[in-house]
Amino acid sequence: MKRSLALILALFSPLALTQSPKEAVESALKAAFGDWRGKTYQGLDRVVYFTPEGQETQVLRIRTYLDLGGCRLRLEIAPEGEKAPATLVYTRERQFLRLPDGRETPLDDRLFLELIFAWQTGFTGAAFGYDEVASLGKVTLPDGSEAEAYRVVRRTHACLPKGVLEAKPYEGKVYLREGKVVGEGYFSPIVGAETLFLYRDFREEGGARHPLKGEGYVRQGDRWVLFSRGETLEAQVDLPLEEALFR
Repeated sequence: MKRSLALILALFSPLALTQSPKEAVESALKAAFGDWRGKTYQGLDRVVYFTPEGQETQVLRIRTYLDLGGCRLRLEIAPEGEKAPATLVYTRERQFLRLPDGRETPLDDRLFLELIFAWQTGFTGAAFGYDEVASLGKVTLPDGSEAEAYRVVRRTHACLPKGVLEAKPYEGKVYLREGKVVGEGYFSPIVGAETLFLYRDFREEGGARHPLKGEGYVRQGDRWVLFSRGETLEAQVDLPLEEALFR
């Protein structure tokens, strides 16, 4: 009887009910982003970029067409006020950048890796589990708020191009507060430094959630420096996407 009682107490003790770091992060991803499996996304974002001194340096409008189940992405990127965008297309069959004058160029290695890594974050990464998760404890974020930080590793990528068997593992950090993801970061091949993105003001559509606002920071020495601030102007979830978008 004593042994049975001890077993019951052990099973229902706070320690036994505590989530592992992996369970905590994956639960927080689902709480923040919902279920994006097989869904599509169309959106228009306005992104303001800043110098290290905090001065506005460029404003871009970025239109996104995303097919998560088909591993297909189209980005139309143009400075605010200009009509002709540069267009990036990523599918498992083709990956290229089409310049405003119509010329096409393949993605260089840094841009390719940046896309693969960016795919691992936000709602596009929420559907995939991690191979390793380790708690880093409580940290103070650049906006002054506190969060629980976790180091995460994913060794395999779900949307590699055909013929590419492997790519550099994704290693990043996830920041949790009150059981939800509030930010993510990784070492950016394009920026050449550690980056951090904070999510704001989520909207839910059909069980899928996405942030309407966000801030990007880059690590300089021992401090974070603001380098971008984005806002979603238009967003639609799970509408059909024309095949021509990805050609």
